[in-house]
Amino acid sequence: MSQYFLSLLSDNIYNQITMKNLNRVHTSLKQLPILLIMLLTFSHMQANISTVQISLKNDTLLFENNKISVEYLWNSGNIALLGIKNKQDDQPIAFTNNKEVFQLNDETSKISNSNLNISENSMTNYKEAVITFDIDNISVKQVLRMYSDTQVLRHTYFLKGENDNKSWNSNINRSLEMIETSERNNDRLSRIGHVGLNSRHWKFKAVKFREATDHQDNPVEEKSFVSYRSKNEIQANLLFSTNPLTQQTIFILKEAPIGTSQQYYPGFDFLVDYDEISIHGLGLSPKDINEEWTRGYGYAIGISKAGATDEKMALLEYQKQSNPYDFERDFMIMSNTWGDRSKDSRMNEAFILQEITAASKMGVTHFQLDDGWQQGLSRNSASKAGMKWDDWSKKDWIPHKERFPNGLDNIVESAHKNGLRIGLWFNPSKAKNYAKWERDADILLSYYRQYGISNFKIDGLDLNDKQAELNLRSLFSKVKHETNNKAVFNLDVTAGHRIGYHYFEEYGNIFLENRYTDWGNYYPYRSLRNLWLLSSWVPTQRFQIEFLNVNRNQDKYPIDDYAAPHKVGLNYAFAVSMMAQPLAWMEVSQLEHIPSNFYELVQQYKQVAKDIHSGIILPMAQEPSGSSWTGFLSLGEKNHHFLLIYRENTQDKKFEFKLPFTLSKVESILGDPIKVKEKSQNMLEVELDNPWSFNLLKITSDNSQ
Repeated sequence: MSQYFLSLLSDNIYNQITMKNLNRVHTSLKQLPILLIMLLTFSHMQANISTVQISLKNDTLLFENNKISVEYLWNSGNIALLGIKNKQDDQPIAFTNNKEVFQLNDETSKISNSNLNISENSMTNYKEAVITFDIDNISVKQVLRMYSDTQVLRHTYFLKGENDNKSWNSNINRSLEMIETSERNNDRLSRIGHVGLNSRHWKFKAVKFREATDHQDNPVEEKSFVSYRSKNEIQANLLFSTNPLTQQTIFILKEAPIGTSQQYYPGFDFLVDYDEISIHGLGLSPKDINEEWTRGYGYAIGISKAGATDEKMALLEYQKQSNPYDFERDFMIMSNTWGDRSKDSRMNEAFILQEITAASKMGVTHFQLDDGWQQGLSRNSASKAGMKWDDWSKKDWIPHKERFPNGLDNIVESAHKNGLRIGLWFNPSKAKNYAKWERDADILLSYYRQYGISNFKIDGLDLNDKQAELNLRSLFSKVKHETNNKAVFNLDVTAGHRIGYHYFEEYGNIFLENRYTDWGNYYPYRSLRNLWLLSSWVPTQRFQIEFLNVNRNQDKYPIDDYAAPHKVGLNYAFAVSMMAQPLAWMEVSQLEHIPSNFYELVQQYKQVAKDIHSGIILPMAQEPSGSSWTGFLSLGEKNHHFLLIYRENTQDKKFEFKLPFTLSKVESILGDPIKVKEKSQNMLEVELDNPWSFNLLKITSDNSQ
């Protein structure tokens, strides 16, 4: 183990030394404590992984950790779900109507050459079972992964074999004949998961997501329903099934893009009736497979106590473990000039150096050069010469010769002196389904090796074809691997068919939305609402949330608009982004009328950001509406938590927050003056004098849940 970390250290220092500015070696030396901490925590990681056990005995395949156990019938490798138990309440659920979890069109096909391989990854906190078997001339690989401290089991599929020209698309009989004459829908449909229900009285909730945020402002839609003898077609990435008698919830997260952005989407993700839940949409067709394993979609299935808080915590804890948040790598207060709508008209060395100085003063950690830093100008350029978008040459991705006559040398050096990291905008070539992915990866790696740049905003993605999806995964994986996992991609979900919120999540964070005062469509509470709605189902740490220069374009908003940015103020606009990764979506050097305590606020936030982001962050109180009391609760390990409170434009000066633990100590960390009163063991009354005010409380509990 120690040799592994030493190699990481030596590789890192070598990369720094080969850069043009030798003084960056100092940065590598400062990372020594980080690597030593990793060494010290390895034994703890090993202790955690020892709680995961996988075994095959008497035709029963068992997965268990200290929180759950899941049993499958081995069934010659094409496993069938038998039961799941939440060890916290010791209530096992035995499923009936057990069928194979995986199926192509013809369920009568014979299974052969089945194999089970159980392994663990000593650098993480999971063990996995790799099951392979053949169906005729198709080989199937199902990877089932269990993490040490989650209530979830993850499934991912890979296929290989000969193209037999058969269709795996799901086709369902949608007959609406009279109930006396209609037949039950046949179940010879391709599927990737199956749960045989043991009662007709389960209650269901589906959570559907939307991207393309340039065109809509409602990223989440929830739907509650009950089952019936006919199959309900459910379009959603998340399905919750609750037994009202036992107060247990089974949840399934389909790990795939959203709906029609999926490859070969059958039109639904789940089929639900009295007897069963089945999961559909493999994300592959026969033409996509060959003699190498090709990755399809997958899902995670888990169990929790019924109730919104328990369900959300179980889901978010799984995502926290499956893609661990590394504060040193992932935390960023980023500045990007595009939000002021100058496009690239000011993109030149003199202006960027000015921006870096102003960004440093603000407390920004990352400065990103958006579209226009490169020689090949895009169609979004302010210059008439801009034509590029779908296809780029290698020469297009050198620094623009007129705008940056010294390349990026002076930019990177200035950023380093000011304590900032540089990031770059990049649009991979779409030609032939991103066939140039390896060349594009090498372009990004060249900037990492020369300048230490490891943050890239990826724009223009379009997952219109399975090969495009596979090539993009190869691009991101290559860059992550060859930067020792230091690279972070800001993945844009603003338009087109993109990755959604539960796919490619291992590669970076999500650039959620473009909003501009120039168009009068930026409202801080709306950005807060989108984050708040998503926070139940996706860790807030994975989002970049923008705050703008609130004093620009006041004439674009009605005089009586109570939520206009300039009436809300810069401090509040920044506070909206604190549970995510704040994005200064503006030309920071042009910022005027700055509140006297704004810079202090940013510094106070940076001092506690690591502790805030290490927790499970849940939405609290009312949905942001512009006239609500709302907030977030960061549930930390042990008994230290943070409650971020927002008072919108409501006349109610007081509000009560109900917390999922017993209060012990409360203190204000930052924000506007606040009065706090403990109304009961878990009820906190807060008072903020003015609309558009906020406060961050640090809370110590007696018995965190």
